[in-house]
Amino acid sequence: MKIEATSSAAQAAASRKAAAAAPGFALPGDPAAAAQRAAAGAPAMPASALAGVGALLALQAEEPVAERRRRATRRADTLLDQLEQLRLSVLSGTVTREQAARLSLTLREQRDAVDDPELEALLDQVELRAEVELAKLDMAG
Repeated sequence: MKIEATSSAAQAAASRKAAAAAPGFALPGDPAAAAQRAAAGAPAMPASALAGVGALLALQAEEPVAERRRRATRRADTLLDQLEQLRLSVLSGTVTREQAARLSLTLREQRDAVDDPELEALLDQVELRAEVELAKLDMAG
């Protein structure tokens, strides 16, 4: 294969500028297109592009379902661990106010909403058991 002639970058740029773009199409940062839009009174950015940006921001703000589920499960595990420690303390007669305060603090933390109704019911049961145990401690103490 033999190369007959080469063109310079300046020639290529000149031919690109000379080429006419389709109506309604403009590259970002093209001063001629910006002047045309300003003269025509057109908005700087189409509404559909703004809606697309809004949708992207909403998607970024949305937490994945798996992450919410993992946090809710971790919270339930923490409550169950604290309830087990409390049970052992009650059996040995060494319940401390610190245990009750820690359990109460964990219960007051905001619980993430999950989409799984079975997991939601299970979390409700764990929280109810923790509230019952705290009420028993308050009555006894």
